[in-house]
Amino acid sequence: MIEQGEVYLVDFAKKYNSEFGKVRPAVILQNNFLNRSLEVSRYQSVLVVPLSTQDIQTEYKIEILPRDNLKEKSFIVANWLCTLDIKRIHLDKGVITKLNPDEFEKLKAKICDLI
Repeated sequence: MIEQGEVYLVDFAKKYNSEFGKVRPAVILQNNFLNRSLEVSRYQSVLVVPLSTQDIQTEYKIEILPRDNLKEKSFIVANWLCTLDIKRIHLDKGVITKLNPDEFEKLKAKICDLI
C-alpha cells in the first residue's frame, strides 16, 4: 500500500505545453484512508506532486537533497497537483524516499498558500 509522503516514480506520460511529462519522482499527497481504499474503489486515482531536478523559479518549490534512492537534488513543485490513475505509479520500483515530517509540513503550507 502506498502511503502519504512517500516518493515513487510516476509516469506523467507525454509532455503537453507546460505540463510535466515523462517518468519522474512524485510525492504521494493523498491521505492514507483513501490510499487504503484504492483496491476496492471504482476510481483508483491518486493525488501526487511531481519532483523536478530543475531549479524552477517559483516560490512553490521545496528542495529535497539526495538520499535513499533519490540520486539527485530535486525540488517538489507544490503548485502542480496531479490526480492520476494508480497504474501510472511504478509500484514495482518501490519507494524512492519518504518526506520527513518537516518537509511534509512545508509541502502542506505551500499548497495551502495556493488556495
